[in-house]
Amino acid sequence: MGTSAELITTLRAAAAGTPYAVRETPQGFDLTIDVADARWLAVFRAHGLNKVFTHQVRLNEADQSMTITDVSNTFSWSGGGSSPRLQAAASTQRGRVYEKSFRKEFGVDLKTGRVGKVVDYSFDATAGRDLIRDVAKEQGWDEKMGGTQKGAVIFAGATVAILAVAGIVWLVTALL
Repeated sequence: MGTSAELITTLRAAAAGTPYAVRETPQGFDLTIDVADARWLAVFRAHGLNKVFTHQVRLNEADQSMTITDVSNTFSWSGGGSSPRLQAAASTQRGRVYEKSFRKEFGVDLKTGRVGKVVDYSFDATAGRDLIRDVAKEQGWDEKMGGTQKGAVIFAGATVAILAVAGIVWLVTALL
């Protein structure tokens, strides 16, 4: 059984060379696509990519358990026109987010005249979650359902129950 510090250190090593960055938090850590890194920020900005995806992991060292909450942030920026100005907009999704996207662009190199890939980007939200789960499993950690996911399950169950009761009431009134 490993400690929180060992888990975070091992995850940092596993994420090295990827666009993911591990940031410690008081409750555990966040695994985020690292747009602060100039290599990745240039790609996002130059090609209009507008997603930042974070897996918020809360650790309970006492029982070697963790919860993973996905946070998908969409943002946009623009500047230009006759006077320089920056416009920004953002939206967020939390919970268990399943998302896949890709983008491929081809262009002509003005110096050589050759056609080549300008952008070759793919994203799968499960990749970061799987990275966390694989490292955690090696360290003896278990995953539990987080508060956001529990809330969604309770809400869905309550909705089904209300609809069932409403359906029964409607059926009884229709038969009478």
